[in-house]
Amino acid sequence: MNWNREPHHSQNGEWHLPANRHGAALISASRDGDLLADAIRRFEYDVVRGSSSRLGASAILQLTQMLASGCDVVITPDGPRGPAYELGPGIIFLAQKSGAAVLPMNLEYSRCWRLGSWDGFIVPRPFARVRVLIDEPHRVKSTRTLGEFESERLALQDAMMKLVEMR
Repeated sequence: MNWNREPHHSQNGEWHLPANRHGAALISASRDGDLLADAIRRFEYDVVRGSSSRLGASAILQLTQMLASGCDVVITPDGPRGPAYELGPGIIFLAQKSGAAVLPMNLEYSRCWRLGSWDGFIVPRPFARVRVLIDEPHRVKSTRTLGEFESERLALQDAMMKLVEMR
């Protein structure tokens, strides 16, 4: 998800992200996250380690600082333990705290391997075609109650699931 700068929308409906964008990805602080963190660094993205179960407060603070400095942030929305396709509360909290918009995205692969993990983690096969689906930027509203917070979480989750259901 792109949080900070708005993408450029062309007349033919295509999204174009400006070149030379700096960003960071939130990766689980677990041993399983080590391989993914190495891959993310190879794409010249910074890595923030943490999750809802480990180093979460530290990760939120780091991500808030990165957003304030103009960086983009990428987060897997269903967290380190799932359930799959259920948006965790951290992304809502971060969007409210930072004021940044969330850009829902989904990637689909013509050929891939699915790992036997709880989320069916996907690894694209060499030379696979990648389809990137991007929705309009989503602004998370501030909330005062747990019910309002849950309503915002569900609204963003629904926006993200529309991309998954477009197959």
